[in-house]
Amino acid sequence: MKARTFLIPSALFMCGWASAQTNSSPMPPPAAPLPHVVDVPQPAQPSVTADNVEPAKIAEFQKRFQDGYALEQAGKLIEARAIYDGILAEEPNAKRSLLEAGRISFKLGELAKADAYIERLHELVPDFPEAIELLIQINQALKRDVKVELLIRDFEELHDSGKNPELTTSLCFVRERAGAYGENVVISQFFDYTQEPNTVWMAETYDSNGQLTKRLLLNYDPDATKALRAKDAQFATAQVFTWVGHVIKNGQVTEIDAYLQIFALPDYQKFRSAMFVILANPPKPIYSAPVTAPQN
Repeated sequence: MKARTFLIPSALFMCGWASAQTNSSPMPPPAAPLPHVVDVPQPAQPSVTADNVEPAKIAEFQKRFQDGYALEQAGKLIEARAIYDGILAEEPNAKRSLLEAGRISFKLGELAKADAYIERLHELVPDFPEAIELLIQINQALKRDVKVELLIRDFEELHDSGKNPELTTSLCFVRERAGAYGENVVISQFFDYTQEPNTVWMAETYDSNGQLTKRLLLNYDPDATKALRAKDAQFATAQVFTWVGHVIKNGQVTEIDAYLQIFALPDYQKFRSAMFVILANPPKPIYSAPVTAPQN
């Protein structure tokens, strides 16, 4: 079959509520925020204010946090978490310490600990996107399907509310991090697949060096859906979705393969099962298209 020219929407590479968060998933987290938002209780929280914290104590918390964060960036996770725990023993509402301790625990596979840290942070700051996204991943790993769906509902409402401009302009979030075939698999879910780039879920695999090796997407096809509905009344509510694979060379997309079409959106678990099969043994493409423009 003749290959078709296919341009990748630049918006696809803006996934995640923070810039490049999804595509850099296996890499270290972003740098710590400025000191004034690191660890001191914030006046925005009515029950916890900074008024009763001495400036010298605030400076001490900040210095200790920075020491812990340096250890975390150096890969000394246990030592870093011990410092965060020390801060939390004195100030249970130290939000950045809760976040980093939760991140470390999740990375170490200590899911119950990770859940406790991030749930506490979520209680303190209900509309903090990073906490909600991490809670989704933790509860996905814990196989708490109902909790995951409730968190996603809340996350979508926050996304649509416009309260957080950075989140509102984001296309998707990381739903799950898993391991398969010796690689890290990062699965992202898009907030609205009826909008460009019409992706429902995206799975990306990374090697041990954090290099992107594969990308698989389940895309909604609005034109095919419209045509199918017009063809036969029995398909009045049908939707057409296509499995799409990106051929990756040296971290760049060089070709796009379409594998097969389905006519109803599967639930997440069915998508996940099919995803691992396709990643391991990609079927013969329906068509292949070279990428003719650089990613922006």
